Amino acid sequence: MMIKKRLIISNILMLIVPAILIVVIAGGVLEGFTEIYGKKIRGLNDENGTYFVQRAINSYSKSLKNIDMREESFEKFGETLNDAGYNLLVTSNENTIFSNLTDEDRDSISKLQSDILSSSDSMVLEVNSVSLIKNTITKNNKSITLLAVKSSNIINKDHMRTEVRSFFVSYMGIVFIIALLIIIFTNGILSSRVAKSVIKPLELLSYGAGQIEEGNLDFKMNYEGNDEFAKVCSDFDKMRIRLQESVHMQLKYEENRKELVAGISHDLRTPLTTIKGYIKGLKDGVANTPEKRERYHEIIYNKACDMDMLVDKLFLFSKLDTGKFPFHFEIVNCIDFFQSFFVNAVDEFKGKGLNLSYENSCDNNILISIDIEEMNRVLVNILENSVRYKTKECGNVNIIIDQKEENIILKIKDDGPGVLEENLNRLFVSFYREDSARTNPGEGSGLGLSISEYIVRAHGGTISAENMNGLAIVITLPISNYEGSIYES
Repeated sequence: MMIKKRLIISNILMLIVPAILIVVIAGGVLEGFTEIYGKKIRGLNDENGTYFVQRAINSYSKSLKNIDMREESFEKFGETLNDAGYNLLVTSNENTIFSNLTDEDRDSISKLQSDILSSSDSMVLEVNSVSLIKNTITKNNKSITLLAVKSSNIINKDHMRTEVRSFFVSYMGIVFIIALLIIIFTNGILSSRVAKSVIKPLELLSYGAGQIEEGNLDFKMNYEGNDEFAKVCSDFDKMRIRLQESVHMQLKYEENRKELVAGISHDLRTPLTTIKGYIKGLKDGVANTPEKRERYHEIIYNKACDMDMLVDKLFLFSKLDTGKFPFHFEIVNCIDFFQSFFVNAVDEFKGKGLNLSYENSCDNNILISIDIEEMNRVLVNILENSVRYKTKECGNVNIIIDQKEENIILKIKDDGPGVLEENLNRLFVSFYREDSARTNPGEGSGLGLSISEYIVRAHGGTISAENMNGLAIVITLPISNYEGSIYES
């Protein structure tokens, strides 16, 4: 899952999950608080309210039938009612025998209808802020009336208000603490999961950077996620591979460069040593006849020409290597170009001990885009290589040209000794010779096939070597579809 989507879902869950849990838990807490405070309020009403006083008067009334009516007894019972906020009035045949009513109580009673108070019925009456509980019994043919009066319910209301406030504060405090814990817990879990999904690839990238810093490029970025980091880790691994290839290429380049320097040193030292030897012979008078001096001069000149040719090849190789060589491409007919080259080369290489044969099976209208001069150089370099390594006095080279899909295939095959299979790919390395000791300086500079590879690749083609009862150099060149155009680079 993408990190962006994961963050959106996580943020939604951070809102929804705590909200659901808070509502559920708050409902449960409310139920518990309601039960607790309901009992408390009911208890308050039972112990200090109307129901308690009514029960107390009924019980006391029953006991009066069996005990003497004394003022001490009424005072004690009155104190009990006072705890509930009520005052007591006891009358016998409407004559007061005990009273602890206040002026406020009397004033409140005076506002009630007289028939309500004079009735012999028991009653519970609440009018406005006045609570009145009456019970009448008959004892010794006398009507005994117990009247409990509470002039104001302010005390109960204050109690109720206090209880409600206590309930609200306690409930909201607990709900707030629970909500805070739920939010912290939920956000902690979700944030931890999101953080792990980010930290894990970051740690992997950090590990990769550390490995690269230490020079280890053989590790792999094995990230199995499918989020944005998957592409980052994949690109990082591609960078590692490219860097590894670059390092290997650099090492190979350095190796080739060392071989290049060694080759240059050797191939320059050999003719220089020869030149120095013959010049010393001239200087010391060894060449004491005109014929010897002429031969010495000829040898010195030829060695200087060899050195000049080597320097030219080095210069060409350098420009090809740096990509600064100017090619001049032209559209030419495949049959005409190779036929022309063969006609010019057959006599030249016959004088070097090489018999050339030519076969071209391409259609007459096949066109190729080439730099004519540089492609001639490639063909000459390959033939010169066959001349150097021929094992017979007169070697044979077959030039075969064929068409395959959108390419032409050029195969130049000699009947020489061939090359060891493990060395085939190294033929195109600069200054490479199978004669690793380089004991035969007459075998060339070792740059010919390397230069040929650069030129063929610049033409969009490929070049390779095969063993086919001798050495075969195979070149592929793309067929051009644009007649008459001239390309320059």
